[in-house]
Amino acid sequence: MHKKSLIIVLFTLVSISSIAQIVSIDKRRTKNPNKGFQGDVNLGLNFVHTTKDLMQLSSRFKLQYNDNDNTYLFSSDIGFSQVDDERNVNNGGLMFKYNYWVPEKIIIAEAFYQYQYNRVKQLKHRHIMGGGPRFNIADKEKFSLFLVAYTIYLNELFETSSYERRKSLVKFSSMLSTDWKMSQNASLSHSTYYEPDYSDPADFRIWSETRFNVKITKKFSFALYLRFDYDNLVPPDVDQLFYTINNSFSLKF
Repeated sequence: MHKKSLIIVLFTLVSISSIAQIVSIDKRRTKNPNKGFQGDVNLGLNFVHTTKDLMQLSSRFKLQYNDNDNTYLFSSDIGFSQVDDERNVNNGGLMFKYNYWVPEKIIIAEAFYQYQYNRVKQLKHRHIMGGGPRFNIADKEKFSLFLVAYTIYLNELFETSSYERRKSLVKFSSMLSTDWKMSQNASLSHSTYYEPDYSDPADFRIWSETRFNVKITKKFSFALYLRFDYDNLVPPDVDQLFYTINNSFSLKF
């Protein structure tokens, strides 16, 4: 009964997302300049390497609003995993983000809030607030390159029965992002984040994602992406390196 309840909860959340019409921060911002509401619902099947290999069913819901120079973004994630015979809803999060497109769009001002949790990583919670400039190095029709420099406030808790690590501090995060439109229906994108704690050199994270997207119809697409998460300071018995192979379908509106 418990397993069935978890499955029902997951698909209820997916259904709610579909009715409501709607980790990388950058890849969730739609480049479509049309005004008004935009969004998508994404369902994926992932293979994840952690302390144990696991299969994961994931759902993502995104809603974005554009006007002349402002973009408002909300997105949420939830993951349902199976490790051997154990099944649970083990990770998720939500994000609010605001962009102000400076005239000429050479610099884009950004501010955001994120909440994350991950039971496999023993992460009870992570709250992140921050902002900074996005430098528009190149933004052509077929190729774009951005550099981002964030100042963030981080509050997180890793906890097990025998281990606890809390952090609450201001730190820096930088990001490189590229997009290449290979053809009318295919694109390749990449983002890499580096997040050091300068007061504690042993504490740094690197996050990297490469995504290949194929448009099947105007609103329906398929994506394959490879993601790496490296955290140099983790609880005992938790791997420093996580990688995820994701196959997903997305419906835009």
